[in-house]
Amino acid sequence: MLEAIADEMLMRVVATQAAVYRARAQLEQVLGLEWESPAGRAFRDRAGELAAKIADLDARLESARGEIWAARADLAELEAIILSTMGAPGPIMVPGGLPRGILGG
Repeated sequence: MLEAIADEMLMRVVATQAAVYRARAQLEQVLGLEWESPAGRAFRDRAGELAAKIADLDARLESARGEIWAARADLAELEAIILSTMGAPGPIMVPGGLPRGILGG
C-alpha cells in the first residue's frame, strides 16, 4: 500500500516536471524576442525572473523524484523483512468457537 502511495507521488512529480518543461520552453521563446518598448523589456525581464524560479523548481522536482525512488526501495526492503519474519499463521478462530481442527473437523 505504501509503495502505491509512493508510485502515485512519483507520477504526480513526473507530470509536474512535464508542465515545467513546457513552461521553460515557452519562456525561452519570450526571452529570445527583441523588445523595443519599455513595457516589453519589463515583460522580458520578468519572464527571465520567472524562468530562474522555474529552473529552481525543476531542480527540486528532480531531487524529490530521487527521494521517492529511495523511499520505494526502503519500503520494498522493509516489506521483505516483515514477510521473512512472519511465521506460519496460527489457528483460525471462529468468534465464540474453538479453533478449527480441534474436534477433528
